[in-house]
Amino acid sequence: MSSRGNKLRLIFLGIILMVFTKLNAQNVQLYTTYPKIAVSPGEVVDYNIELINNSNAVKTSDISISSLPKGWHYELKSGNYVIDRLSVLPKDRKPLNLKLFIPGIQNKGSYTFYVSAGEAKLPLTIKITEEGVSSSELTSSQTNMEGAANSTFTYNATLFNRSSDNQVYALSANIAPGWGIVFKSEGKQVSSVNIEPNQRKDIIVEINAPEGVKKGNYKIPVRATNGNNQSEIVFEVVVTGSYKLELTTPSGALSTTATSGSVKKVQLSVKNTGASDLSQINLSSEAPSNWEVIFEPTRITTLKAGESATVNMNIKPTSNAIAGDYVVTASVRSSETSGQAQFRITVETSILKGWFGITLIALAIGVVYYLIRKYGRR
Repeated sequence: MSSRGNKLRLIFLGIILMVFTKLNAQNVQLYTTYPKIAVSPGEVVDYNIELINNSNAVKTSDISISSLPKGWHYELKSGNYVIDRLSVLPKDRKPLNLKLFIPGIQNKGSYTFYVSAGEAKLPLTIKITEEGVSSSELTSSQTNMEGAANSTFTYNATLFNRSSDNQVYALSANIAPGWGIVFKSEGKQVSSVNIEPNQRKDIIVEINAPEGVKKGNYKIPVRATNGNNQSEIVFEVVVTGSYKLELTTPSGALSTTATSGSVKKVQLSVKNTGASDLSQINLSSEAPSNWEVIFEPTRITTLKAGESATVNMNIKPTSNAIAGDYVVTASVRSSETSGQAQFRITVETSILKGWFGITLIALAIGVVYYLIRKYGRR
């Protein structure tokens, strides 16, 4: 009798739990006027959805999208904000806007996905009525490019308006923080383009990776969107490394003195401040006419990331250089990057030259004095 009573109590508790769960799910509901629609490939679908709170308490629900077909993208907003959680006052409702981007190339058929808010789930079905390509088409003959992190990756794309109407397409990209992208058309930077029926327009896409980004492959989706249609292309950026050279002195000073006709040795520090190793680093200079500048060594075979190498720069001003300030520019260059530094060289005349000049002056004075003594009385 006791065992039977326990079973009845468990059954009773289960029924209560089921009823409670069902009532709790009904406290929050999702509603839209058009849960099933038919569209063509490449269209942009706008859903107006309401999150309804039937309870007597504030309800906060996590909003999510599930079972979305591969390649479909969405944007979920409430008001002016992109959201994934929403709070609703008792006996109130809040509007949601779901913008769905359907790929231009999509098989014909029906596709069902779900919008969820806590326990509430709203099934939405889209029927693709035809196969084929979108009424707009964004293409590029070269979607993969590689280079250093500080490079500008430039892609040439073409946007084709297949429709019979004039179309204005907004250009956008899904990029991570720190990355930069610029769209250009007809030599000008643009954020949208106007294309006449059955016409094409060339678009230049310039992508800049952030300073110090890690070596690897990065995919950048780029879209051309108008009110009812969108076309997408994915560019691949292959970052081969982060390269940067710095040329300075151990003390940081970029000025020194030199004597005309004499060699002045300046110690340089070549630093690899990038994230990748460098090889075959050549040194060169620009100096005033007839000056000699020799590096020891003239080439650095390998310089690992974060390390530095010492180089001597031997500067020899011309023997007839006038006293004053001169500029010598030293440069380092590898196949990936370069660096340079300008040195102010203050030239002083030699002591020997000074004494020689004084001697000449004294000799000239002596000669004049002798001539005056000898011939002055006559």
